[in-house]
Amino acid sequence: MGGSGHRPLALPRLKAVEALAATLVLFLLLFASTYFLLEHSTPGSFSERLTKTDSLYFTLTTFATVGYGDIVARSQTARVLTMLQMMGGLLLVGVAARILAGAVQAGLRRRGHEASEASVTGGRAEP
Repeated sequence: MGGSGHRPLALPRLKAVEALAATLVLFLLLFASTYFLLEHSTPGSFSERLTKTDSLYFTLTTFATVGYGDIVARSQTARVLTMLQMMGGLLLVGVAARILAGAVQAGLRRRGHEASEASVTGGRAEP
């Protein structure tokens, strides 16, 4: 049986990572689009008129907690949306950390299990 018995466990983890990556992209695009639409429906919501690129830039600098300060949320609506993005970003980072920690723990358990199997079989691979 060897290592092939552990592959089914890797698939759910891979799917979780893929889902997290897709969720992150959608999360960032949702906020960038929302900021863009807000600024164009209510000019002055931000410190400057936002292009699509500016909206994505603001979203990424907020998500990355860099916040250069060159683009600032000015209206109450823009500030509330930005706070929601901050909280959602923290939640996503926490989920990502949990998935990564789970993958590391599973890898360590698998390594320990394979080592104990090897000691039982005298270091020989099973047919």
